[in-house]
Amino acid sequence: MSFTKKQRSERPTGRHPEMRGTPRGTRVFRQRRKKLGFSLFCALVVLALAGLGAASLSGSSTSTAEPVATVDAPVPAEAPEPVDEARAQEAEQEAEREAAKEREAAEEREAAEERREREEAQRAAAAAPEDPTTYLTVPRLGVYGHTVRNDSSEEALATGAIKVPQTGFPWEEGDTNTYIAGHRIGWPGTESDYQFYDLPLMQQGDEVLLEDSEGRAYNYRVTEIFAVSPSDTWVAEPIPGRDVVSLQTCTETPDDWWTIGPSLYGGGPESGRLVVRADRVS
Repeated sequence: MSFTKKQRSERPTGRHPEMRGTPRGTRVFRQRRKKLGFSLFCALVVLALAGLGAASLSGSSTSTAEPVATVDAPVPAEAPEPVDEARAQEAEQEAEREAAKEREAAEEREAAEERREREEAQRAAAAAPEDPTTYLTVPRLGVYGHTVRNDSSEEALATGAIKVPQTGFPWEEGDTNTYIAGHRIGWPGTESDYQFYDLPLMQQGDEVLLEDSEGRAYNYRVTEIFAVSPSDTWVAEPIPGRDVVSLQTCTETPDDWWTIGPSLYGGGPESGRLVVRADRVS
């Protein structure tokens, strides 16, 4: 009995390393190893599930961001707006530059026109003699250096040819119709005596010369011969693009240029006005 008690008192504890070789110690070791393996397995499962969750969250975030970048906030669609605005500003500036050029060109044209008008006025003023009297030569009529007065009175016409004051002078620039009238019969002892009697004999190409009081000559050639009524005053108006001298005398009627009758002497509405028009050649 004492031996048995001695064995119990000397029995080692379960944690003693010498018990690993005993059957009981082996069972305890195996149970602990199983528990440790199960714990490791659970830990691995937890880690795997955590990794899958993180991947799922990352994929969900990526899939959510894509529609926002391409649909909700389309940066490429809004990017051209600054370019379009810059182009619009450039086009507006170009239009302003073109408008400024047009205004400048218009101002230059206006200034050039004003200069031209001033120069013409200056030339006309410089060319105009103080005495407006001119002197007429028509070889076919036998008229040489006859005085032409700038006077439409009957007294002036009785002494010789006159220039209608409302018409132009040969020294003027532009469209000019120097309109000269003379009697067909006239008064003896004056230049008006039969001065324009042979005016119906004038032909195209005949020479007509005028000379001003300063001795400058103006040469013309006949281009038109026709008759009108006394009321046809348009014949004394300027002709666009032409510089002419017109010679006028009375006739019996617009169609009868030779009869010397009462209508010619009276100069009434039934009479005619024979007009010979010559264009300036030099």
